[in-house]
Parts: sequence; structure tokens; C-alpha cells
Amino acid sequence: MSESAFFSPEEREALKQELFASLHCALPGTVVSFNPAVQTAEIRPAVKSGTLALPLLRDVPVFFPGTKDSAITWPVSAGDECLVILADADIDAWFESGETAGSRSVRKHSLSDGFAFAGFRSRPNVLGNFPEQAALFPHDHDSRYYTKTETDSLAGATVPVNRGGTGQTGTGSTTTISAIAAAAADCEITTAQYAYWGRMAMVRLVVKKTTAVTSGTTTLCTLVSGKRPKYTAPAQYRWNNGAQITTGGAVQVSGAIQAGTSVTILSTYILA
Repeated sequence: MSESAFFSPEEREALKQELFASLHCALPGTVVSFNPAVQTAEIRPAVKSGTLALPLLRDVPVFFPGTKDSAITWPVSAGDECLVILADADIDAWFESGETAGSRSVRKHSLSDGFAFAGFRSRPNVLGNFPEQAALFPHDHDSRYYTKTETDSLAGATVPVNRGGTGQTGTGSTTTISAIAAAAADCEITTAQYAYWGRMAMVRLVVKKTTAVTSGTTTLCTLVSGKRPKYTAPAQYRWNNGAQITTGGAVQVSGAIQAGTSVTILSTYILA
């Protein structure tokens, strides 16, 4: 016997609408408050369910890109717009333990199981003077931005962080080679530039290899103590693939190198 024997088309439509009314996938919201200690927020949904306002979403984890040991963070304030994604299942057990856990309820796509992604903007709140080839810090009310390409240098130890286009000199800037790195055997450092800002450092090195290398990993020089990265740092400017600076400060490249070749390394990293 078909379901049409039990339900009229109007009743089936009413049942579908009732089901969809309790099923939530994603919705825009506005931050009411943020707790930096646990990185959760109270969020007011910016859409309604028909004519009814949705309830305040509490204890919503806020996304900051990163890994177990590092992250990129920014201020989150009341009034910030965001997108809330609702999970397939009850997330309470996972959120409290950080481990794989069974659901404590049969909730699915519930308003109680959201994750917030700050940065989505309605048209009245779009960024002004959007920089198409730069990263903007800290917000649209400040003209500060960071930009870097493979041809950037630290000429004069000036960081490519700009306020209206004017370069800002970093703390502890130096171009003295011996204060930055020591060359490995059969290598000569021809240029060295270094600067740091808080825990963020930038170094540019040009190293000449006087003898040929056919394969493998070659150490060109080693950064002095105090100028080494906390984590192994890839070089943004690569003469070949595999260029990096190890946590011990060794500046390394992979592959063949011809005698007399100069290798340029440009890297930004977090100081140890």
C-alpha cells in the first residue's frame, strides 16, 4: 500500500516542511560575545525561521586556521559577522574531550552543534579599499598590509609591511653577515639581510656555492643562535625545490648545484 493511502499531498508537504524546519546546515550570524580563553562565541542568527527569530547560539567554537602547535589568530568582537556550520551529529563529547566519541544524543544538524567562521560579510560591511595583491592586517579601518613576492628583498632591512605604502623598519634589523649566518664549506655568503617584529622574523640570503653538487641535500650556511626558526621553515624564494631552514638554523637546498652558482633564500618564520 502506498503512502498516498495514508497521507494526502497537503499532509505530506506539511510533514516535509516540519522536518526541514528542524534541519539546519549553515546560516549567517552576528557575534554577541567571544571568550578568548576557550575560543567560543555566543552568536545571534541573522536569519529567521519563517517569521520566528532563531535562538541565541551558545558556546560555538570559532575557527582559526592552524595545526596542533600553531595558529593564525585575530580579534573577534561583538558585531562581527560570521557563518555558522551545523554538524551532522552531536559534538558535545568530542568538544569536551578532544577524542573520538559517540554522540550523546540523536541530534543532527542542530543549532546546538555549530562551528563559526568569522570573516563572511554582508554587502553593507564589505572591506573598503580591498588590496588585490596583499594580505590586510589588522582590519579595514587601518591601511596596514603585508605583501611579498618572490622578487621582494629586505633592502635596507625594511620589512614589506606598509602603512599607506611607507615601509616600516623592523626591530633588530641588520645586514652584517657574521651577525646573521656562517657559511658552510665551499660556500660564500655574498648578501645577508635580517629583521624581526616580535616573534616573526625575515631573512634574505644570497649564497655562492664554489664547488658542484650532483644530488642530495646541501647545507649552504647556518643561522647564528637567536635568529633560528622554532619550526622548520620553507623558503618562499626557491632556486630549486626543497629549500628550507631547519630548526637548528641550517639553510639547505636539494638537488644538483653547479659550481659558482648563487642561491637566493628568502624566508619568514617564527623565532625559536
